[in-house]
Order: sequence, then structure tokens, then C-alpha cells
Amino acid sequence: MTPMIDPAWKHWYRSQHNDRCHRSGDRFEQYVSDILLRLHPDDFINPDPMGTDGDGGCDGIAEGGTLIYACYGADLRRGLDTTTTTKDSRTAAKITSDLKRALTQWPDFNTWRFVTNASIGPTTTRTIVDLQNKHKSNPNHPIKVELWRAPDDLWLHAVGHLTIDQLDSLIPGAPRAQDVELNDLVELIDRLTDNAPSPTQIQDHIKVVPRTKMDFNQIPQRNQVEFNEGRLQATRIDNWFAEQSSPDLRDTKASRFGEIYEQAKAATTVPSEIVEVIYTAVGGEGFRHSSSLANAVYAVTAYFFDSCDIFEEPPADHDTGIDANDSSN
Repeated sequence: MTPMIDPAWKHWYRSQHNDRCHRSGDRFEQYVSDILLRLHPDDFINPDPMGTDGDGGCDGIAEGGTLIYACYGADLRRGLDTTTTTKDSRTAAKITSDLKRALTQWPDFNTWRFVTNASIGPTTTRTIVDLQNKHKSNPNHPIKVELWRAPDDLWLHAVGHLTIDQLDSLIPGAPRAQDVELNDLVELIDRLTDNAPSPTQIQDHIKVVPRTKMDFNQIPQRNQVEFNEGRLQATRIDNWFAEQSSPDLRDTKASRFGEIYEQAKAATTVPSEIVEVIYTAVGGEGFRHSSSLANAVYAVTAYFFDSCDIFEEPPADHDTGIDANDSSN
């Protein structure tokens, strides 16, 4: 698969990775398992829990049995009354318990790797250091104890080393103009006909986007990458409109897209969330599971971002001082 023209593709994957690392419990652990299957494509095994032994303190084994993974997905839901100290103690206890179980079940490993998205406080830090010192000098069974924190360590040591094809299968929907098929664009445009506005609501003409519009609206870098790839399809969308029998069709679609934006803005004020609401309204839940559908969503959204009233237009004297790379929300 061909990489994107814009080297910012890596930022897009990293941003998607960060989002997945903020999942709670089993959902995070499944994401880690999906990563490890690709990091160790030849021999990674995630044992199914069995009987009283459970999974034997092992969430993955690789490299001929010499490497054991343990994974802990913290409960990151808001509103829980668990104190920070209690969470730290729980993580430390999980580390101690998983390593102890692994030592009784898997005699051949020499590296034990704990992967978590939990916060690492003083108690957990002391536990890790104590276990590292204890086991690295054991003359009978020396073990290297490692901590991989998500998202940073998991990206640095694992996801960042995957091939483009592996990344595409792990995190589908990367913006690539060549993945867009015209049929997808037509289908998406047709979806905007639902609840079409009356002719009196249709704007007289479609406005041209100012250059500073994305920065003024604090559109996150990953969405800017998606928009910029989508813009490569603008001529194809223009040509499609030109082939239609209704001269007002383009303005009608633009007006409907403006309604979708207003609905999104009423639901949230966070720019990244507004973009995601629009994406989902256009492409449906799970649209990123199809690269061609995802790229069609980016193309149509960028098209109407540039040519109609979605998001705010900066004033004429606006001089952007926003660094798009810092716009993560």
C-alpha cells in the first residue's frame, strides 16, 4: 500500500493510537493484543483463560516462550469514586500478582513486560524498581522486568515499528486520496438529501474558504491531514455536480451539510469532536473500517468545509498565531 503524500500520516496514526490507549479495561487490552499480534507475527500467542489457572498471568507469549506480556487496562471512566492512591495500589498489586503467577506457569521466559494505560504513581514505581532489582540478579532465573506505558512507550517500542500494511489493518481509515472511489462520493452526497431544506433556505452561492480557516477554528492536525487529502478529490466532486440535471443541487447539498454542522456544534464545542460528529453523520458508525469509505468521508467533509458555511470564518484582518500541531482537541 502506498504511503500518503503528506508525511503527516505518522501524526494521524499516532493520534488514533492515543485515542485507543484511552479505552478502559478489556477494550484497551484487546487493542494491545492486536498490536502484539502484528509486532510478533510469527509466534505470538495470547492464552485463553482456563480453570483455576486463568491465563497463567500471561496476556501474550512470544519469541519462543522467552518473552511474556502482561496487560492491564485501567478503568478510565469518569465519575468513579476510587482515589488516586487506591488506583496506584491496585496497579502495583496487579504487577506483583501477574509476575508471581507467570513465574509458576512459564519456566522459560527471561523478559517480562507489563503494558498498561494506568497512571504510575509512587507505589507502582517502587514496586517496579524492586522487582527489577530482585529478578535481574537472580542467579537461578534472571529476568528482565519492563514497564510499557500507554500511549508513549507502546508507540515507541511497538506501533511505531509496524509496516504501513500492518498499521492499516490495526487502525483502518488513514487518509489516502487513491483509496477514494467515485461511487462512494455519490453515495455520500446522496445521503445529504434526507430532510433537505426548502429552496428559501438555500444560500445564493458557496463561499470560498479563507486560508486561515482551519487554524482559526483550531482544527486538530490529524483532521487537517484528512481534509488536505480530501481536497484532492474536489475536482471530481465538482465534475459530478456539473453532470447532474438540477442546477441547484450543489447549493442544496451545501445547505444540508450546514445543518449537520449546526447539529454537531450544538452537541459539543470541542473542534475534534465536532469533526467526528460530522464524519459519523456522513459515513455512519464504523466508517473508518473501510478505507475507501473513510476517505470519501474526508473528501466530502473537506469539500463543504471549503465551500459552504461550516465552522467559523476568520475576520478579514485575522493573522493566525495558532500552531496547528498543538491543536489536539
